[in-house]
Amino acid sequence: MKLLRKTKILVAFWLILLPVFTASAEPFKRIVSLAPSITESLYQLQVQDYLLGVTSYCNHPPQAKTKEIIGTLINPSVEKIYSLSPDLVLTVEGINRPQAIERLQDLGLKVVAFNKANNLDDIIKNFVQLGSLLGREEKAEEIIKEVEAEISLVTKKIESVAAVRTFWEVGANPLVSAGGESFANEFIRYCGGINIFADSFAGYPRVSREEVLKRDPEVIVLVTMGDVTEKEKTYWKRFKDLKAARFNRIYVVDADKVCRPTPVSFLAGLKEVARILHPEIF
Repeated sequence: MKLLRKTKILVAFWLILLPVFTASAEPFKRIVSLAPSITESLYQLQVQDYLLGVTSYCNHPPQAKTKEIIGTLINPSVEKIYSLSPDLVLTVEGINRPQAIERLQDLGLKVVAFNKANNLDDIIKNFVQLGSLLGREEKAEEIIKEVEAEISLVTKKIESVAAVRTFWEVGANPLVSAGGESFANEFIRYCGGINIFADSFAGYPRVSREEVLKRDPEVIVLVTMGDVTEKEKTYWKRFKDLKAARFNRIYVVDADKVCRPTPVSFLAGLKEVARILHPEIF
């Protein structure tokens, strides 16, 4: 599959650059994470003992909930973060507010901001950079190779199957889907599907219900939104001419499985989506 070959090239590129990043690696011992994906990555890299504070959204792995809560993604407590005396604060641009990042920097704290991940390439790049920053480049390389091998197994199984037209719903009011510039779109592409809103350049565009009906998806994936999820499932089932409703292919996916951009989480989400789109294979 072309997508996987492209990713392998990118992995090799970033692994070659590891010595460059490692050369300036510092022994950070007091870390605060302001994003769930970073928190999970720190556990995967086995540096969780140095993690002092996390946001209230950092619930994976479950052990992360035992760390000091420093606020939310949008409104972290700068005062609480400062009181922990961290030697490194990890953030994500486009997720954490720039005002909070600037205030932390003004206080003299070392803040590293990673780019927001819009695809698998971005996820790998961020993970490699984090591993290098923390002197865990070998562990990062090991994890990426394992993930790459597992992705290859999934993609090989679906090389000859027909693509499945898919509607990915992440919000109900307003109705929000996944566009072509989102890593949710990567799940669909790698699983041999066609995202009916891939032509949108927005990461997560607002769409109309009329347009969904017009594009007539074969599968509808509802990312959990609390009580709203079951209401949405009932709503779409009403349209008997809709292929997804007619063939009973409306599925609910736990948001935690498909909303955390780390290599390991991407693989878990990929397997879940593969089972949904191709139950005859997986």
